[in-house]
Amino acid sequence: MFSPEMKNFTNPLPPNEVHFIDLKVEPWEDKMRFKVFVQISEFLEPPNLNFFISNKTSEIISEVTLIENVDTNIVFTMHLRNASQQNQLTLLGEIFYSEDIGRVDSQTISFVLNE
Repeated sequence: MFSPEMKNFTNPLPPNEVHFIDLKVEPWEDKMRFKVFVQISEFLEPPNLNFFISNKTSEIISEVTLIENVDTNIVFTMHLRNASQQNQLTLLGEIFYSEDIGRVDSQTISFVLNE
């Protein structure tokens, strides 16, 4: 079972106050993978996280879900579903809990890949 003391949290927040502190995305050289850097606030209960990369027509081309995340700093790689070159992309991050609480924060980043 998770305990904020396990992580040495100094100011853990209740679920409805958990939020993004920072969200960044960096493409790998092949432009088919993206490194995502996430920082969220400290928490009393581990949140769930959703991340979606979509193209300019709002088609989701990559997605990741983390269930009951226990870290405040996270780095992971997302892969595009198809090999066609995408130039204008959007990363959407969501923090959510069970249905009774739902989504508590979201952040969107738009970015353009240089050829």
